Amino acid sequence: MDQVRLRSLLAIAEHGSFGRAAAALGLAQPSLSRQIALLEQEVGRPLLYRHGRGARLTADGQRLTEVARPLLAALANLTATLDDPVPRGQVVLGVPTFMSVHLAQSVFGELRQRYPQLHIRLVDGFSGFIHQWLIEGRLDVAILYDSRRSRTIMAEVLAEEDLLLFAHRSRASDLGGAGPEQEPVPLSTMARLGLILPDRQHGLRRTLHRAGAHPDPSQLLEVDSLTAIRALVEQGVGWSVLPRAALTREAASRRYILRRLGAPPLRVRLMLAVSPARGMTPALRAVMAHLHATVARLREQAIMSPMTPG
Repeated sequence: MDQVRLRSLLAIAEHGSFGRAAAALGLAQPSLSRQIALLEQEVGRPLLYRHGRGARLTADGQRLTEVARPLLAALANLTATLDDPVPRGQVVLGVPTFMSVHLAQSVFGELRQRYPQLHIRLVDGFSGFIHQWLIEGRLDVAILYDSRRSRTIMAEVLAEEDLLLFAHRSRASDLGGAGPEQEPVPLSTMARLGLILPDRQHGLRRTLHRAGAHPDPSQLLEVDSLTAIRALVEQGVGWSVLPRAALTREAASRRYILRRLGAPPLRVRLMLAVSPARGMTPALRAVMAHLHATVARLREQAIMSPMTPG
C-alpha cells in the first residue's frame, strides 16, 4: 500500500478538509484527491465522507488510519534506528496535565541544550486522552497512569504518587468525623462528598474505582479540565482528588485542606510508555532517560512522592 496515499488520508483526517490537507502536504488539491481515489480503489470501499465543510473518515477510514499512523511513524524513524548514535529528529511526548508544568522547563532547556538536533513536541491532557493518542500513534512516548496500560503498549515504572483529597477550607465540615488532618480519610467518606472528577475513561477515576472509592452520582461533577477542576475547588463548589505533584500551589496555601486517602494511603503508579510500533531510536532513549532523571530530581525536591521501598 502506497505511503503517499496513506499520508494523504492521515492529513485529511487531521485537518478536516482536502484544501487544508493539500496545503499542509504541499500538494495541489486535485493531486491529493487523486491519491485518495487511488487508495479507495485499492481497498475497495469509501474512506471519507465528503460534505460542504470538508471531509471526515468513514468507519473503514478510521480503522485504516489507526493502523497506518504508527506504521508510518515507525518507517519515518527507520533510518535513525540503524547506526546514527546522535539523538535527532522529532519526538512527540504526551504527559498528564499536572506533570507538564514540572517537565517543560527541563525538556525545553536542559534536554534541548544537550541535544540541539532533537526536537520535542510536548502534549498534555488527561490520561485517557494521552493513552488514546499513544495507541493511535500520535505520540512517540507518554506518561500514563498504571491503570491505563494495555497489551498494545510497552511500559516501565517511572514514579509513584500519593493521591490527595483536597478542597477549599470552607468545605471542612463536609468531612464530619474523618479525624485530624494528619490522618488519612477513609475511602468510604467519598460516597458522601460532592466530588469534581474527570470522566471514567481517565486513569485517576479508574484508580479510585479499583480501590473501592465510589462517588455519589447525584453529587458528582465530571470535568475533563484540570484548570476548571482547580477553579471549581477554589470557589468552594466541591472536593477533588489529584496526585501530590499536582497540588504544590494548594499545599503552600492555608486556604485548602489536603488529606491522604485510605489505609494504607492510596497511591498511583505512573508509567513511561511507548508503542511497540515505534523503533527505539537514540532520540527516544534520550527523552526517556531524561524523564527518569527529572522525576528523580522532583522526588528529591519533595515535589513528587518518594518511591515505595522495595
